[in-house]
This record gives sequence, structure tokens and C-alpha cells, in this order.
Amino acid sequence: MAQDRKTLYARVTESSWVLGAIATVSFYAIVLQPSMRGTIIHRYTAENAVDYVIVALFFWGGIDVILKLLSFPAEVLALKQNWLPPRKGREPAAQAAVLLEQVRSRTRWLRESRVGRRLALALEYVTENGSADEYREHLQYLSDQDLDATQANYTLVRFVVGVSPVLGFLGTVVHFGTALSGISFDEMAERLPVVVGEMGQAFNTTTVALATAMSMMFALFLCERTERGIVRSIDRLVERELLNRFEVKDANITPFLAVIRSANEEALQAVAATLQRQIEVWTRALDSVFRRFDERQQQELRSWQGTLAALAERHQAYDGAHEERLRQWLALLETRQDKHLAGVQTTLEKVIAFRSDFAGFVTTLDTIARGEGKLAELQAVLSDNLRVLRETQQIDEALHGLTAAIHLLTARHGPTAAAA
Repeated sequence: MAQDRKTLYARVTESSWVLGAIATVSFYAIVLQPSMRGTIIHRYTAENAVDYVIVALFFWGGIDVILKLLSFPAEVLALKQNWLPPRKGREPAAQAAVLLEQVRSRTRWLRESRVGRRLALALEYVTENGSADEYREHLQYLSDQDLDATQANYTLVRFVVGVSPVLGFLGTVVHFGTALSGISFDEMAERLPVVVGEMGQAFNTTTVALATAMSMMFALFLCERTERGIVRSIDRLVERELLNRFEVKDANITPFLAVIRSANEEALQAVAATLQRQIEVWTRALDSVFRRFDERQQQELRSWQGTLAALAERHQAYDGAHEERLRQWLALLETRQDKHLAGVQTTLEKVIAFRSDFAGFVTTLDTIARGEGKLAELQAVLSDNLRVLRETQQIDEALHGLTAAIHLLTARHGPTAAAA
């Protein structure tokens, strides 16, 4: 496994070196263009040979940091996988081989992830030893190895962080040496602008080196913090899934374990036999209870059937009595209706007779009305006669005439009165 880690680290370092070289060449292919001369980028990165080295180290370390950052999402996804089935108590050591096959059957990127390699190494220990003796110490050893690998993965970045300030100071010294070499005291005034320019370039080199060191240091802090968090998550997963998962057996107590196992098997058989007998007893008791329950249900069913039959008979008798009473009411109503119709017929006959009488009465009244007109004439005549009689003093003759008139009127109205 250590050889695999070295190979992996060598591949990553080689990749970062190649990509860093390509990035450096591309950068200077742009910066060294005539249009870039005099710019601040050209002044800080292309005025001295030391600047080229610092920029190359910056790109090399930056590419290495980027590659590390790109590997973190895969590690996080690998941590979220369900690597092992849930455990149910202690498992025999032989189960480790089955679990190891499950881990190895995963896809390549999962097997090559840190959690995949850690689980494989932990299960290989149990598979090879055939027991889980000193398993906690082995898991702690694997955790320490991962921490050491985390420390070793950033050797290049630490190298860039450590060497960049030195290169900056070296560039400063080189520029100072170039500026001050071959200058006498008499030429100091003439070459002062050149010396000042060289000193400015010297400080530019120091600035680039310090900026490279600070950026690499910040990237180192972020990457190490993230990777240590991943390692701690792997430690928790391994402790949760594998620690105390397998049985720990001592060779000295194997015979005792065999005796305990046989006694346990006999006890289990006795318990099984007792349980079987108890189940039979419970079965018979439940059958008796169910039988009694069925009989009780049958009795209640018969009772309900008798009650419903009695209710049906009562309902039929009530319906018959109700129909007979309704028939009597209908007969009585029909009799009363006949009597009422007879009374109405009699009333109609009386009304018809009254109509006839009323017609006769009207005729009589009409006759009387015509007779009243003649009486009025007669009264006028009598008044005239009485006046004449009073004037002529012939009262006796008038009385005789009046009596005759009265008899005449009586005789005239006699048939009409008889008809009335």
C-alpha cells in the first residue's frame, strides 16, 4: 500500500510538474510579447532570471493545489456511499472476507478513494489473521498513516512556500550586486539613476516572491484543513462500521467455547421442545375457547332469530288490525257520506219547493200591487163622494153604497186569497 501511495504521489507530482511547465511557458509567451513590455506584469515577472524561477514555482505549486482541490469532491462522494451492510451484533472473522469482496467489487474510482483504501486495508487485516485481535490498534495505525500521507501530500507546496522568500532575497541581492558592482565613488553621481533602477527591480523581485509565498501558504491552509476533515470523517466511518464488529477469540478458551456452544445448543433444543409443547397446549386451549365462542354465537343467533320471528308475527297482527280498523272507518265514512247526500237531496227539494212558493208569492205581490192602484182610485172617489155626501147631507145612502163597495171588493179578491 505504501508503494501504491508513492506511485500515486509520483503521478500527481509529475502531472503538476508537466502542467506547471506548460502554464509557465504559456504565461511567458504572452508576457514577453512586445505589446506587454513596460506593463506592471512584465516589470514584476520578467526583469530578472530569478523572477522566472519564482513564477515557475508558483505555477507548479498552484497546479498541484488545484489538482488536490479537484480530488476532494470525489472523496466526499465516496464518503456518502453505503460501503457495508448494517451489522447485527458481533460477526465471525470469516465475514471479513465477504465484506472485503463487497468493497473490491466497487467501481475503480471508489476503490482508489481514501475511504475505499482504508476499508480494504482494515478488512484485509482481519482476513489474513483470521481474528480481530488488536484490531483497534491496527485501525489507529491506519489513521496515523493517512495523517502522515496528508502531511506528505503537500511537500511541494511547502517547498514553494519555503523557497520563494529565499529566491526573493536572492533576486534582491543579485540586483543590488549588479547595481553596485564596478562603481567607484567618483562615478556614483553619474550612475545614481541606474543604481536606483536596479534597486527598484530588486524590491520587485522580493514582492513577487512574498506574494507567491503568501498565496501558497493560504492554499496550503485550505487544502490541509479540508483533507484533515475528510480523514476525520473516514476515521468516524471506520470506527462506526468496523470497530467491535468482529468476534475476538482466544486460543486458550476455544475448548471452553465449544463446551458452552454445545450446552447452549442443548438448552436451545430443550427450550424449543418446551416451546413446542406450550404451543400445543395453547392451541388446544384456543380451540376450546373458539369452540365455546362458536356455540355461544349459535345460541345468540337462534335467540335473535326467535325474537325477530316474534316481532314479525306482532307486526303482521298489527297490520291486520290496522287494516280492519281502516276498513271500518271507510264503511262509516261511506254511510255518513250517503246520509249527507240524502240530506243534501232533501235540502235541494225544499229549495225547489221554496222557489215555487216564492214565485207564487211574487205573483201575489204583483197582483196586490196592481190592486193597490185601483184602491187608490177608489179612495179618491170615496173621498169625493164623502165630500159630496157631507155637502148634501146624504150620509145614510153613502154608508149603504160603501157597504156595497166593500162587498164588491171582497167578492173580487176572494179567489186570489183562496189560491194563496
